[in-house]
Formats: sequence, structure tokens, C-alpha cells
Amino acid sequence: MAELVRIAGAGLAGLTAANLVAASGRRVVVYEKKSRLLPSSGPHTEGIRNYRPLDALEEFRSFAFDLRPFATVTRTIRCSPQFRNVLRGPAHYLFVRGREEYSVDQILYHRAKAAGVQFHFSKGIELTDADIAATGPPRYGFNILGAGYTFTAKGSSLQQDTAFALFDNDIAPAGYLTITPGIDFHSIYSVSWKELRFEALLERTEGAFKLPWIRELLGESRWVSKIHGRAYFAPDPIGSAVRDGTLFVGEAGGFQDAVAGFGFRYAVITGSLAARAVLNGQDYRDLLKQVFAEEFHHAYAFRERLNQATNEDYDRMVAELGPEITLEEYTRRRVPRGF
Repeated sequence: MAELVRIAGAGLAGLTAANLVAASGRRVVVYEKKSRLLPSSGPHTEGIRNYRPLDALEEFRSFAFDLRPFATVTRTIRCSPQFRNVLRGPAHYLFVRGREEYSVDQILYHRAKAAGVQFHFSKGIELTDADIAATGPPRYGFNILGAGYTFTAKGSSLQQDTAFALFDNDIAPAGYLTITPGIDFHSIYSVSWKELRFEALLERTEGAFKLPWIRELLGESRWVSKIHGRAYFAPDPIGSAVRDGTLFVGEAGGFQDAVAGFGFRYAVITGSLAARAVLNGQDYRDLLKQVFAEEFHHAYAFRERLNQATNEDYDRMVAELGPEITLEEYTRRRVPRGF
């Protein structure tokens, strides 16, 4: 009988690791405290940033993640209280998270089941007994919050190749409001690093619905469900990635985008690296350092600056980009940030 690998958590990072370990012929058991498979934030669309020199999908394939996005955002509209910029080019790849059979979660889950992975829902496991911990952000230790809604594609004027971001501290303190297209439903929510009370942030998000251009996008659509996303980033997640012999992946280990608040990329990569470490007996932290180097330190430093940004700073940031910019030019401007 193949050696057993225990994974705590059936989120994106846990499912990625489970599939890769099971593909090698090892037995895998996944323990999930929730009663069913569903992202902790609820169904929503996630946009994968494609601002790096290496195309995001190529990077994913190098870590054995081969799912294709349902669409590509080629028109990203950034707004501040006084200015607007249009970024043209394949800046984001879109994936659906949720209950639908076409969602990333369900596809990876069914793949894992077909590969022989055993799942135990409504059942946790002590993290010290797990080989890989993928339990998501700590319930009370999160430091990023998302609050908003999904709304029907029917009745909305939002196009599938267009996404919006609004930088306004009155709506999303130290963060932004985003509107991302989906298949049957779209998403609108605020992400904040300062307002960590859900109802208070949701009220701010709802305040943005009074803006004429947002009212026009919502059109005659109707609300589907709430988005309540907690996220957690650590200044140095690599340093604490192994605890008592357990490998921590995704937001369980604080692997999160401190600048934009999206954990999809880090969940996939850390889940893949943890599987590689388990299968090949490699040092997990060394693998993480090879891939990320100083990325988390640079991101944390930039987040510290963003936490102090005013609406006047946001106006300058968007105004400096001009009315329109290509993805190539925008990528060149990002290089000095170091990530």
C-alpha cells in the first residue's frame, strides 16, 4: 500500500497538492471542516494578474496547473475619485470559484476523486497530524477583508473582456473596489486593509452603487449572493512555512498578495511546491525561496506605503498613467517595484 499523505483543507491550495500527490500513486486523504466544497468567500470571479514578464498561464503550467480561464480581460479600467485610465492588453485571466461544475474548485475536486483521493467533510484534523496544511486564512487573524455581491450577468452592461477598479478610501480604505465579469454572474466587492468589519465595509461598497457609471454597469441585473472574503498575508511567510514537520500552503501560511489581495497564484504555486517536497523529499522552504526570492518582502514594503495613500495620491497615480496605456508599457513601469 502506498504511503499515506494527509492534507488539512480542501481549498485551492489543498486541492492542487492533493491532485499532484495522487498522480504519483500515493494515497491521499483530505480533511475539510466545512460540510461541502466551497471557497470561504463564497462564489465569485477571480482575476489572475498578468503583469509579470512570464505569462501567468505559462507560469501555472510550470507548476502542473493546466486549467484554462473562461475569459481574458483585455480592457482594465482604473478609476480614482477624479481620473480614469484604460489599460489595454491581456492583464487578467478570469476563473470562477464556487459551486458550479465549471468552477476551479469543482473541476479540481472531481479530478482528485477520480485519482483516488479520499475526502472527509465536516471533519478536521490537528495540523500537527497533517503533512500539508491548507486551511485558509485564520478565522480571527485575517488582515484583508472583501465585502460585496455577485449579480446576474443578465441585465448588466458589463462586458466579459472588461474589469473595473476604483481607488477611493471612502469606499475601500487602503484598498479598492473591483468589478469583475463572470459567466452566469458578475462580482462587485471592496477589498480593504483598514476596515476589517464586514457590515461596515459592505455599507461602504453599497455606497459606490450611487455612482452613475456603476449604476449603468449594474443595469437591470439582480443580486445573487454576498461575497465575504477574509484574507491573510504574512511579512515573511517562507520563514514559517514548516511547523512541527507540517508544510503550510496558501493563506494558511500567509502566502497572499499583500498589494492586491488575491491569493489564487500563491495557492497554486505553494500547493504544487508542497506536493513536490513531499514526493521528492525536498526542502519545502528552499523550493519557496527559489521561486519567490524577495517577492514577499518587496510586497510588504509596498503595502506599508499603500496603507498611507490618500485619495489625492490615488488621483495622481491614475492621472500619471494617462487616459490609456498598453500592458507592455504598464509592465515596464512596474519593474522598479521589484515584484
